[in-house]
Amino acid sequence: MDEELPLPSPDLPVVQDMQMAIASKLADIQRQKAEGRPVVWCSVLTPKEILFSMDVASLCGNVLGAYASIFGMSAKYCQLAEDDGISRDVCSVNRCTIGVCCTDDREGFFETAFAPPDLVIGSTFPCTAEAKTFLHIAKKYGVPYYVIDVPINTWGDDLPRHAVDYVAAQLRGMIDFLLAHGHTFDMDKLREEVAFARRLNGLMQEIDVLKQAVPHPIRAFDIVIAMTAPLALSKAGRQIELFERLRDELRARVDRGFGVVEDEKLRLLWCGLCPLYDFKLLNYPEKYGAVVVKSMLEFLVGFTCDPETLDPEKPLESMARAQLLSPANPPYRGAVDYFLRAARDYKVDGIVGMVMRSCGLVPGMQRLVKDA
Repeated sequence: MDEELPLPSPDLPVVQDMQMAIASKLADIQRQKAEGRPVVWCSVLTPKEILFSMDVASLCGNVLGAYASIFGMSAKYCQLAEDDGISRDVCSVNRCTIGVCCTDDREGFFETAFAPPDLVIGSTFPCTAEAKTFLHIAKKYGVPYYVIDVPINTWGDDLPRHAVDYVAAQLRGMIDFLLAHGHTFDMDKLREEVAFARRLNGLMQEIDVLKQAVPHPIRAFDIVIAMTAPLALSKAGRQIELFERLRDELRARVDRGFGVVEDEKLRLLWCGLCPLYDFKLLNYPEKYGAVVVKSMLEFLVGFTCDPETLDPEKPLESMARAQLLSPANPPYRGAVDYFLRAARDYKVDGIVGMVMRSCGLVPGMQRLVKDA
């Protein structure tokens, strides 16, 4: 079966459930559109707390762009974007996103997961290409557009008040934008979502500690699904119990000394974006007694901040701090520190540095990590 699918089969039962729930969420957008709900195109990193608290029917455009690569169709959709005036120097995921959006010639999967936008929300986090990509889509469909401007973190961990206030105001602007186009807002619901995110971050930290075990208890592709699930699942599917199951299944493996390879020889850190076009490469080192124990994907999804950063009584300020402090936010001092900690905590023997036609910032970051 593995050979017939564009994705490997997850190993852990709970991760299999996560993968099915993510696929189900992609299909939800057609139902929501049919119900007359406005479809909001946004980034996968747009704060879910706001989207969920306002019951927004959202479509993460860059997820569709990623699936174009997963299904081996990136050449087609990149070319469609280039035919529409997009430079080849733009991130390939963003080009695929534009290609999928701006054509009427989509394959069955994309017809199911696609719906034309009624509103578009872009963001400069983690890069300005995100904002420009969604601006292009907004112009294509002639729909209202809002951009969340998140400045790069030049201050380190000691964030100045004005930077936090600025990003909090940007998030307030996102709420006002949605209010102006028919959505409703309840601050108590937003506080509930931030409280949920705080609890989930704490749980993900527990999971991260279990993943550090020797031998390594979880396959690399399973990590990809498990770490993206909090962002890719619907509100109904993103249940604490699902991640408690992941923690408990991992703990059971660690307690009995289970490792994904019988004789673990090398522990690898993946520095660079995951190979979307062939995720089986992440598990490939296992044939030779090596395991990919951690990857750059994990800091992109946002579960790296101290849960104490998230204060439900100050929801906008909390989300602002989380985005500013993320290691995904340039100029990459945070990313370098993240990889150094990971190398120590995970007892890493070597680093796999992968460069693809995607993020143009990655090669420079890889050199910084190497020199550190």
